[in-house]
This record gives sequence, structure tokens and C-alpha cells, in this order.
Amino acid sequence: YQIRALSRAAGAVFDLSNVSNRAITPNGDGKNDFVIFTYDPGPDNAAVTGRVYDVMGGFIADMRAGLVPNTLVWDGRSNGRAISGGVYIYKIQGDGKIYTGTVVIAR
Repeated sequence: YQIRALSRAAGAVFDLSNVSNRAITPNGDGKNDFVIFTYDPGPDNAAVTGRVYDVMGGFIADMRAGLVPNTLVWDGRSNGRAISGGVYIYKIQGDGKIYTGTVVIAR
């Protein structure tokens, strides 16, 4: 037999392996139309928010809560309108921690 201890992080945790895909094609065909970010809210169930920016730092959109608990979703839109292809920066905040990375929109 083997006994293993599992220690859960003290706060919210996000990891790059928890991004569904980093290149999306939001054209409405049902394939790769959005990106899903999965996180662990930690034992205190920390509130987690996400925002998307262009490469110049301009605000593009807020992420919305996904259909699955502990997920954030971005559909490649800003104010309901499709945005142009390119590289975008995401910023996820929770429990005093900030996680950033990039997403590519391919048209």
C-alpha cells in the first residue's frame, strides 16, 4: 500500500495547462470559437476575474463565467462585436495573485 498526502494551495491557483486552446477562430462554426480558462479557487473559494487586452495594453473585454464551475470564457468579442485577428493578452486575478498569457485570434 501507498499513502500519499495531498496539500491544496492556500489561495486561488491558475496554470497554463488549464487553458483550453491558445488559438481561437471565433467564426460561429462551433469549433475553437472561444477559449476556456480553468482555475482552482482554493479552500476559501476566492473570486476570480479575467480581462483581455490588446498588445498595446488597451482594454478589450471582460471574461465571463463559464458553464462549468471554476471556469472563465472569452469568445473573441468586444462589446458583442468580433475583433480582428492577432495576439491578445489575458489577465486573470484572484486572491491577490495575477496570471497573464496570450491568446491568438486567427481569421
